[in-house]
Amino acid sequence: MKALRGSHRVVRRSAVSSAHRMVLAGLVLIAVTPALLVAGLGWVLQMQRADVTVQAGVWVAQQQATDAAGLALAVTSATAATAATSTSLASLATFAAPGQAHEIVDAAGGRIDAGGDPQARAWPSISVSQALRAVGAPAAALRVTRSLRPTLGLAVAVLLACSVLALALWLVVFRAPMGLLRRAEGRMRDYTRHDALTGLHNRDGLRQQLQRALAGGQSAFRAVAVLVVDLDRFRIVNDSLGQPAGDLLLRGVADRIRAVTRPTDVVARLGGDQFAIMVEGVAGAQAAAGVARNLLRALEPSYLLAGRETIATLSIGVAVASEHANTVDALLKGADAAMRSAKDEGGGRFRIYEATMDADTQQRLDLELRLRRALQLGQFFLLYQPIMDTTGERMVAVEALLRWADPERGTVSPTEFIPVLEQTGLISAVGRWALDEACRCGAGWVAAGAVDLLLSVNVSPRQFGEVDFIATVRRVLADSGFPAAQLQLEVTEGLLLDPSPASLAKIDALVCAGVRLAIDDFGMGYSSLAYLKRFNLHTLKIDRMFVRDIASAAQDAAIVRAIIDLGHGLGMKVTAEGVETEAQFCELRRLGCDALQGFLFAQPQRADALAARWLRCPAAVATATATTAATATTAATATATATATVAASSGAGAGAGAGASAGASAHGARAAPLTLGGGLLSPSAQQPAAPVTARQRDSLTA
Repeated sequence: MKALRGSHRVVRRSAVSSAHRMVLAGLVLIAVTPALLVAGLGWVLQMQRADVTVQAGVWVAQQQATDAAGLALAVTSATAATAATSTSLASLATFAAPGQAHEIVDAAGGRIDAGGDPQARAWPSISVSQALRAVGAPAAALRVTRSLRPTLGLAVAVLLACSVLALALWLVVFRAPMGLLRRAEGRMRDYTRHDALTGLHNRDGLRQQLQRALAGGQSAFRAVAVLVVDLDRFRIVNDSLGQPAGDLLLRGVADRIRAVTRPTDVVARLGGDQFAIMVEGVAGAQAAAGVARNLLRALEPSYLLAGRETIATLSIGVAVASEHANTVDALLKGADAAMRSAKDEGGGRFRIYEATMDADTQQRLDLELRLRRALQLGQFFLLYQPIMDTTGERMVAVEALLRWADPERGTVSPTEFIPVLEQTGLISAVGRWALDEACRCGAGWVAAGAVDLLLSVNVSPRQFGEVDFIATVRRVLADSGFPAAQLQLEVTEGLLLDPSPASLAKIDALVCAGVRLAIDDFGMGYSSLAYLKRFNLHTLKIDRMFVRDIASAAQDAAIVRAIIDLGHGLGMKVTAEGVETEAQFCELRRLGCDALQGFLFAQPQRADALAARWLRCPAAVATATATTAATATTAATATATATATVAASSGAGAGAGAGASAGASAHGARAAPLTLGGGLLSPSAQQPAAPVTARQRDSLTA
C-alpha cells in the first residue's frame, strides 16, 4: 500500500508538472513560430531574387562576350578579345539594386568588377554564384549578394509581437489555473505527509524525518529515540459513543502529546489509535523513558466526550537508535514490539525494547497462523463442566468450555489462544461453531430426559457485536432443537458497561426469545453498577479471584456477601466459580450462594463422559456419544504426543483460563449422591473419568 500511495503521489506531481510544461511549450511556440516562418520565407524570397538576378546577368554577359569575341577573331588578336570580354562584363553594373551587390571574379579569384550596395555584403547576407564563359577568354564567375537585414528585422518585430501575445495569454488565461494546480499539488504533498484528522505527520512523513535524523549522524550523547503510543480501549469508546466522539478523542490526545513534547520533536499518527514520537538528542533509553512518563501523566485527566467523562490510557513502546536499531524499519519495529508488550501487560504503562520481544512477536504470528489452520482442520473441541447447587448433590447447569488440540503442542491453554482469537477476529467463527456444537449436544441430552438442564455458553464481545448474532442464535436453536429457555449466554461486564443502541436491541431480542443472560467474572475491572438495572439479567458469576481466599480473608468474604446480596436484591441467581476446597464450599453455602462450579465437584470433561457420570439415564449416554461421533472431523491428524497431552489435560482449567490445580487433584469429585431431573447417580459414577483416547478426542472436534 505504501508503494501504491507513493506511485499515486508521483503520478499527481508529474501530471501537474507536465501540464505546466505543456502550457509553457505552447506559449513559446506561439511566440517563436510566426517569427521563424517570417525569417524562413524572407530567406527563400531573397534566395530566389538573387538566383534570378545572377541568371539574367550571366545570360547578358555571355551574349556581350560572344559578340566581342567574334570581333577579336576577325583581327586575330587575343589581347583584343580579352579587352572586349572585360568591356562586355562591365555592362552588368546595370543590374545593381538596393540591398544587393555583385562582383565578377576570374578563375584565379581576382575581382574583375564589383558594384551595387556595399552594405549588402555585411552579415547577414546570402550569395549566389554562377560561372560564365566567353569565347577565347578565360573562365569567370558572377556572384550576387543580397542582404537579409530587412528580413531579420521583420522577423524580430513579429517575434516581439507574438511574445506580447503569448504573455497576455499566460496572464489572462493560464496563470490562474496553473496557480491553482500548483497550490493543489502543494496541498496534496502535504496530505501525503500529514494526517488529515489531527494535522500531525503520517507514517510517510515520520519515515522521512527519521531518515533525515539517522543520516545526520549520532553519538553517545545525541541519539534518536522513537516512542510508539497506542490508546487502550479505544474500540470501546468508538463503538459506544460513535465515530465523532472517537475522532474528538484522537484530536484531544494529539493536542496533549504536542503539549508535552518539544517543538523539535516529530509527532505523527501512524493510523487508527496509534501515534509515534521521534525525539532527537536523547542521552539513552532512560532519557526516552522520561518522555514516556510525561506522556502517561499528560493523559491522566479525563476527556468529556458526547457529554460523558472518559479516561484514555496509553501503552507506550520505546526504542533508541544505536542501542536497539540503526534503520528506520528496525527502529519502528522495535518500538512497536515494546508497545505491544506493554499492552499485553494490561496497558497504561511503557516498555523499553528488548531483543526477546522479537521472539515473542514471532511466536504470536506463528500462533495466529496455526489458529487459522486449526479452524480449517477442526482442531477445536468442547469440554463440559457441571455447575452444582449449594447442597452439592444436584447439577443445575453445565458450562461448555473451548479447548484446542494442537498437533505440535497438545492441548493449548485457553488463556493463550483466546486473546489471539479476539485480536484476529477468528473468535466470531470459532464462537459460532462452539454455540452450534454445544446446542446440538445439549439437545441430545434433553431428548434423552435431561429436561431441566441449563446449558451455559460463553460469548465474546466481538462475537456479540456481529450484525447477524441474533440471527445466528435463532438459527442454531432451530437447527439443533435445543430449547431457548435452557440456553444461557455468558457475557463480560465490558460489553454492558457502555452499550450501543444495537447492543441494547440484541439483549432485548435474546430476552424476548427466552434465552438467559449471565455476567461472567463479575466484579473484575469495572466499578459502575448502573447496567445491572438496565438489562434483564438472570445470573451473576463471581470471579474465582474472590473465591480463592474466601475462607481465610475477611475482605473477600465481605465482597462475595455484597455481590450475593446485590444479585438477590435484583432478582438474579449467583454462581461462584473456582470452588476447589471444602472450606470454600462451606463458606459460600453459608453466605447464600445459589450455585457452585469448580474442581471440588468435577473437572471439565467430554460430553459422553459427562452423560455417563452425571446423567443416570442410559439413553442420555448413548445420545451424547452419537452426537459427538457425528461431529468428528479431521482432528485425528493430531500426533500421538498431542493425544497424550489431551488425555493428561482434558480436565485442566475451568472457564476460559482455568488449569488443573493440586487442590483439585487432592479433593477429586464429591462422594455424595448427585441428581439431575430426579435421577440419582450410582456410586460407580463417582469414579474418576478414564483418560481421553485418540478416538474420544476426535469425537469432540468440530
